Amino acid sequence: MKKNNTPLVILWNAAGLSLLAGLILTLHSLNGITRTREILSKKANDIRELVGLRTQANRYRSLLTATAQYPASPVPLETLARTALPSQPMRVLTTDITPSVTGWIAKKVSVEFNDIAGIDLGKLLDAGVAANPPWTLLECTLFAAPTPGRVAKATLVFSTVERASTGN
Repeated sequence: MKKNNTPLVILWNAAGLSLLAGLILTLHSLNGITRTREILSKKANDIRELVGLRTQANRYRSLLTATAQYPASPVPLETLARTALPSQPMRVLTTDITPSVTGWIAKKVSVEFNDIAGIDLGKLLDAGVAANPPWTLLECTLFAAPTPGRVAKATLVFSTVERASTGN
């Protein structure tokens, strides 16, 4: 009787070994999937970072192209203001000059009016935007006047960039 059961025992042992080998291979594959997922996740993060760097480099190139056309020094805001509003009394003050990106400085200038029409403020804004490089409005403080269409007091703070002097 033992002779007849031997093939059956061998089959059961082979099945058990196959099952054990299958479990080991499954666990090994799951471990490999986890490692592969981590690697792919890191690569996806690297790709996102590279795309961000490329976007930043493209913006920088665009800025270089745009600023290459700027003259070394902008038209002074006082000149623009006095041209746009020749009969309007005003006070123009440079409030801040700070280094910006390499080779450039940022300049802030304020213009104060004691009594000005609202439409005249628009003329000054148009003149600032049309300048090369443009003057950008950063702050605007307005106080109402009792006269319709007038502003009792206005302070406008503009900013622009200019090439830093090389000292020569």
